[in-house]
Amino acid sequence: MLKSASRILALTASVFVAGSALAAPKFTHANGNVALSGPSQYVSFNAFDYGATGDRGTVSYTNFEYPLAGTGVWSAAGTYPLIVNLGGDFAHTMTIDTVTPVSSTATKFSGTGFYDADPSYTWTVTGLISGTDISFQLVYTGTEAGYTFDATGTIAADGTVTGTATDSLGRTPLTFTIPAGSLHEVLSYSAPITCAVIGTMDGTFGFTIPDGMEGLSGTQVVAKVHDGGKPKDQADVWSHGVATAPCEGTTTEYPIVGGNIVVH
Repeated sequence: MLKSASRILALTASVFVAGSALAAPKFTHANGNVALSGPSQYVSFNAFDYGATGDRGTVSYTNFEYPLAGTGVWSAAGTYPLIVNLGGDFAHTMTIDTVTPVSSTATKFSGTGFYDADPSYTWTVTGLISGTDISFQLVYTGTEAGYTFDATGTIAADGTVTGTATDSLGRTPLTFTIPAGSLHEVLSYSAPITCAVIGTMDGTFGFTIPDGMEGLSGTQVVAKVHDGGKPKDQADVWSHGVATAPCEGTTTEYPIVGGNIVVH
């Protein structure tokens, strides 16, 4: 019995040692979700440096100031009509001059507007786009100051927006339309990471812009990141540019206006 037990323990030990050789290779890792300015951009990424065993990961990138049809990601920036219907059409003019990314597919926006027939009816607007869903609130600042109009709608493929609304006077039924071509799609894509060199606080990774991005597909990109601590420290760094070789090339730094980068 003792000999049998000893043999079992020896076999178990040899299996454990052999199994340890099959353990997953060690890696270093950089990840983040950051909003950038100059132009308005948003990046989400996971980059894994496995050394000789091969790098991997993904990156999602959107430039909210680069119009590109067919991506399914929308920007409200611009000046265009807002038609409110309450037993008849009431034409307004809306100007969206601030767009703030909150993800690769969503933005907050703000601006101003007025009632075309009587421009003393001025208002401010704040809203949110997520995918093809849009919501916004008008607050009157001139005539009838304090009146509010809260709207929710859907963005169609041609940039038309239609939806329903409620107002502070409780009037119904309230609907609205923003005509075709007013909103526009922007550059947005996801791509696999093809190389990564990750240290303790800094990382470099590369990827190729995928098919379907007119004029940009096939461009190799290199990105460099620095983990400057917790978000409150505001010391993270992001830069990117055209790659001259895997994980090599000159990059431009873009200010981070939201989010966090972690390198470990």
